Amino acid sequence: MVRGLYIAGTGMLLQRRKMETITNNITNAETTGYKKEYNVAHSFDEVMTRRINDVKRTPGSHGHPPGRTVLNPMVGPLNLGTQVDQLYINFDQGTLEGTERSTDLALIGDAFFVVQTEAGERYTKAGHFYVNNEGYLIDGEGQFLLGTNGPIYVGGLNFHVDTSGNVYTEDGLSDTIRVVSFEDNEQLRRQGSNMYYSLEDPLPAAHPYTIAQGFLEMSNVDIGREMVDMLAMYRTYETNQRMITMIDETVGKAVNEIGRLR
Repeated sequence: MVRGLYIAGTGMLLQRRKMETITNNITNAETTGYKKEYNVAHSFDEVMTRRINDVKRTPGSHGHPPGRTVLNPMVGPLNLGTQVDQLYINFDQGTLEGTERSTDLALIGDAFFVVQTEAGERYTKAGHFYVNNEGYLIDGEGQFLLGTNGPIYVGGLNFHVDTSGNVYTEDGLSDTIRVVSFEDNEQLRRQGSNMYYSLEDPLPAAHPYTIAQGFLEMSNVDIGREMVDMLAMYRTYETNQRMITMIDETVGKAVNEIGRLR
């Protein structure tokens, strides 16, 4: 019964972690370029249980007497609960929203913009940029959007970006937006401000992509789906809670009634 308490307790902790992830997804449903997160869980390794202070004699065969004595014979496998295996990110494409702002860029395809931060290069799907006082494209944190020649200079709002990422100003071709992709997006780790860093180097050539100026890629979170998942998490959490209450009451009766000395 104590094991039952532990198993139900791990189930409640798992649902709590899932609920936190769902809440974060819903909170960022309107965040430009946000990618949905989800938890993948697995059960603990099963263990073999044995009877304590018990013996068992193996049966005889062909008329022979019982065989050897087995100390602490096995009862069978037992699972000790569940836990979160990993937090995964869903990199599916989000919907595009037209803004008519020249500094808004939507990256269509399995690829990422590159931004220069104090910690080094970081990658993002959020294409909401601005022009700073020096004429360079920056994000909301003041970090430079990088091109093949470094920070991209546009001078002002009167510039054009074609579908390949070439940036044209009144003086002609200024630079080409640097776009990268990865062999395995699971190597990416989320960082603050909707940025990612990678455990491996990006591919020499990005996967096929298209850049749309005047558009933003919105979050790929489906609010309806998240609400359904939240309700399911709540019901599962509630079930585990009831199991703990039932086991606690059973243990209480065993201690206070069955085990009472008269």
